[in-house]
Amino acid sequence: MNRHIRLDDLDHTPYKELIQSLTVQWVRAELPHQGLTYGDYQTDIRILLLTTQNPDRTRALVQAVLAQATKLNKTSGWVEEELKFEGMIEGADRTDFLRFELQQAPALDDQLLDRYNERMNRFATPSE
Repeated sequence: MNRHIRLDDLDHTPYKELIQSLTVQWVRAELPHQGLTYGDYQTDIRILLLTTQNPDRTRALVQAVLAQATKLNKTSGWVEEELKFEGMIEGADRTDFLRFELQQAPALDDQLLDRYNERMNRFATPSE
């Protein structure tokens, strides 16, 4: 059984190295930063790791969100929001959660539908 990752663990190997590596990947994505700093990126990744309790899952989520942000010309603010979303639904059924979110919206608009599609397609395999 894996040991529970605690806040104090994040300052030690291997978690510290993972957080640094993913933070550098975020910086190298060269997204508009919207006032976010290197420290903000680290904090967001640390929170995600504490939420997932899984370094491999954290790596996959961060890399998928960064790849999508680059492809869709998004900002670091968008990345931050989407990492929070991914942490929030960890362990939940993505499709059910997103449908529920649409059902609860007071009105559907293009922005809400675009976000739904982005989140549904984040882990989709590209068509050939």
